[in-house]
Amino acid sequence: ALSDPSIAAASLPKFAGNVTPDTAAQKVKAQLRAQKKRALTDGGIDELVEDVDQLVRVFAKIAKTKSVFVKLEVLADDGCVFWHQDSVPFRLVATYRGPCTEWVPPDCSKETLRRRQFDSEHARRLSHHDVALFKGRGESRKGSSLLGHPGIVHRSPRISGSGIHRVVLILDIPAGFQLSRPRS
Repeated sequence: ALSDPSIAAASLPKFAGNVTPDTAAQKVKAQLRAQKKRALTDGGIDELVEDVDQLVRVFAKIAKTKSVFVKLEVLADDGCVFWHQDSVPFRLVATYRGPCTEWVPPDCSKETLRRRQFDSEHARRLSHHDVALFKGRGESRKGSSLLGHPGIVHRSPRISGSGIHRVVLILDIPAGFQLSRPRS
């Protein structure tokens, strides 16, 4: 249902907040159903919530975190304009509507970052129903070189001024949360 281009952007589902694997479905469903204008029926919301809930559970397990920051957002612009690496340990991304996130293979990262504002001949694009778990470059440090860090180089697709609206799910470890480290 989200792919229907006649759906107004104001009616598309939005959510932002910290959840646990045990509370994700309840919190996301409550906020989506409370949205004044909404494009999805209760059944459509249930399907979306089920997908988000499963992804939260998988992400929490991989990240070894009890809490997950969920952002389901509607984007009408280019978002991340330049090729970049996220300043997080890793991030889960899935697109439900509109063009999907673009990325380059790791062996093309340095070249693409050096020309970060330009298109890349190495660019690939995720597809709908793809779930990407991107390795980030970790915490940013003042004065650190962007080129010396591992992490997936990616950007948002170019949609500014096109009238296209994307619906993107992003899962992160909440700010200030420490990853559990193995004991030596």
